[in-house]
Amino acid sequence: MLTSRRPLRGQYLQTGLSLIESLVAIVVLALGVAGLAWTQARLLVDGRDANARANAILLIGDLSNRMLFNHATAASGGYRLAWGEMPTVRDCTSGCSGSELAQSDLGAWRAALARALPAGDASVFRSSDDPRQIGIAVSWSLHSGHGRATDAETAPFAVTAATHGVDCPEGQHCHVVYVQP
Repeated sequence: MLTSRRPLRGQYLQTGLSLIESLVAIVVLALGVAGLAWTQARLLVDGRDANARANAILLIGDLSNRMLFNHATAASGGYRLAWGEMPTVRDCTSGCSGSELAQSDLGAWRAALARALPAGDASVFRSSDDPRQIGIAVSWSLHSGHGRATDAETAPFAVTAATHGVDCPEGQHCHVVYVQP
């Protein structure tokens, strides 16, 4: 509230103006701090998503290396995995056939995927365009909280779903790579 007092040497003193200026400064500061907090939270979410994508890429490389070791079985289509399938891990130290080793590899790899990614799942399929190529699709749960993947996140699966019948599960982030063992 502005009030005027008696003149002091020809000037009028005004009181209350500094209180309004202080309140405006506090509001501006609060908005700045809220903006920084939102930015920090968004960076944390994006960092977790980037970490999950990096883990997915490392796991795809691991399975690709397993396929290279068991090349004949991989080339004949022995490494197939459907979403949600969990093959049994076998002890192949005393020897296994190529298909038994493939199923054991898929079981061990699928277990590692479940440990490394939140709600991690995978599908391994043969390319219908090039029978020498094998597709490895990995999915994990969304961290961003918006509930569904964006078009940019699911764009690679538009082609994959149409030609191979492999689509990213609802509410999941996905990464797909084609390898040639």
